[in-house]
Amino acid sequence: MDEKHNRKIIRVISQFIKSEVKKSKSEGVVIGMSGGVDSSVAACLAVNALGAEQVFGLILPDSSVTPKNDTMDAEKLATKLGIKYKIIQVGKAKDQILRYLPNNKLARANFLVRLRMSILYYYAALVNRLVLGTGNKSELILGYFTKYGDAVDLMPIGDLYKSEVRELAEFMQISSKITRKKSSARLWRGQTTEGEIGLAYEKIDSILKQLENLVRGRRNANHRTSDDIHTKVKINRNFENSQKEVRRVLAIIEKSGHKHTPPPICRIG
Repeated sequence: MDEKHNRKIIRVISQFIKSEVKKSKSEGVVIGMSGGVDSSVAACLAVNALGAEQVFGLILPDSSVTPKNDTMDAEKLATKLGIKYKIIQVGKAKDQILRYLPNNKLARANFLVRLRMSILYYYAALVNRLVLGTGNKSELILGYFTKYGDAVDLMPIGDLYKSEVRELAEFMQISSKITRKKSSARLWRGQTTEGEIGLAYEKIDSILKQLENLVRGRRNANHRTSDDIHTKVKINRNFENSQKEVRRVLAIIEKSGHKHTPPPICRIG
């Protein structure tokens, strides 16, 4: 993306944040700051849109899985932006509850995400603010998020692929320690997003962009759903990536389909 395009993205997203806050008659936003590139970009955009006084950062590390550098990077950025922030160690609260529950690695990881979400909404209710999302387009399409854990009120970078978020972060001069950091939800020690998915983000985004272009071409429309991608790509073989990699991405999209639709309601006739 060139400078002109980056400036346009910043302008559009900033206006979006400002409009949503005004529409909801809230006093600003609360954002979870992880020290990663997504939350860092979202925080910078929020300050650009609303000013530092209307942005409150929550840094919610779990010492058993969160590297100290993540907390330090988030704190440094919050200080640089001039926003009020609070660090809450969530590990002890998590462990206190989980001691009464059966042990399961993935269930524990998802519980941690949902615990953080609860804290974000607690503070949002205290100060009449919206919870600002930090999910990017790549993760949203793949369904790489925790259902009812990554729940938010608005998603400013939800239409930017991960690679585009990184480019925007560099353009906004966010620290290279953050922009070059391996993406991780810190679900467990040593966990990385690319390691769990099995593909580098460069390949993931390349495939997702080709899938999106394919579906756009077939529908002649700008909007597409994960179902459209899965059903209409089967007949196409013109991908720069290997079919194995494409099938891997499609399988992830299909498996996470339930995350993109509301729970079914039993309608009484």
